[in-house]
Amino acid sequence: MAQQRVGFIGIGVMGGPMCLNLLKAGFPLTVYSRRPESASEVVAAGATRVDSPKAVAEASDVVITMVTNSPDVEQVVLGPGGVLEGAHQGLTLVDMSTISPAVARQVAEVVAKQGVEMLDAPVSGGSQGAVAGALTIMAGGDAAVFERCRPIFEAMGKHENIFHVGPIGAGQVVKLVNQHLCGVIAAADAEALILGVAAGADVATMAKIIGASSGGNWQLANPVALRAFTGTFEPGFFTDLLIKDLSLVLEMAKERGIATPLAEKSITLYERAKAAGYGRRDYTSVFVPLEEDAGVQVRVAEQGKG
Repeated sequence: MAQQRVGFIGIGVMGGPMCLNLLKAGFPLTVYSRRPESASEVVAAGATRVDSPKAVAEASDVVITMVTNSPDVEQVVLGPGGVLEGAHQGLTLVDMSTISPAVARQVAEVVAKQGVEMLDAPVSGGSQGAVAGALTIMAGGDAAVFERCRPIFEAMGKHENIFHVGPIGAGQVVKLVNQHLCGVIAAADAEALILGVAAGADVATMAKIIGASSGGNWQLANPVALRAFTGTFEPGFFTDLLIKDLSLVLEMAKERGIATPLAEKSITLYERAKAAGYGRRDYTSVFVPLEEDAGVQVRVAEQGKG
């Protein structure tokens, strides 16, 4: 059976390595990026670059979008020169961006009128997971469409971490719940560790003990250790993007009449990091404004007065 022809729109920090893994798995790949230079590596690896999302759709059986936000998805799918203009019967659209669940449902409703089936399938794992082909993928939409796309997902994600989570929009709901926790937990790590340093404790000792105790968490063991403790704040995952995701969390909570005080407090801390120039740095830069408030730095190699 011939490999499905895959199209990919959005060749960024995540999209680039995802494309490379699709090529390694043998999928014929057609790509579009607003900045042609960002697609140079995947083109060199064997992808075909075209000049519009419409052209991607015309050349593909499955089109993946991996763009920044809800308006971007609407633009590349429904706008002039978009995916829908190049759609053909049997085309599948897989949006792997993190966007509003309501927008995912609206886009799916529009494309369905032209015979296009859609999954919303956001990912978790950051740039490291994208490079390693070890992303977690949470997909909403028809279960049969999900199964048809499973080989494509398995080129980018870990087999055991690829999930069908419900109808269209459900993938985005699950992703936003994850991002809610991601933002709150990283901010809590920052607050607690800064307090510990200010009170005289050693960073590495605290991290080791907490990792073996009830306060242990993935954020502390991975991005915090790699990026905050070293002071590099290399993305990773941009602070700007986490602010966008937490804004979507607050929007979803407002729609449902649910109070989210921890998310509301956390987003103000990430906005402070952004204002300090860390918008395009890793979200663990949430440590920076809190460190400045406390007059200490949480660093394994270099700690003390900031």
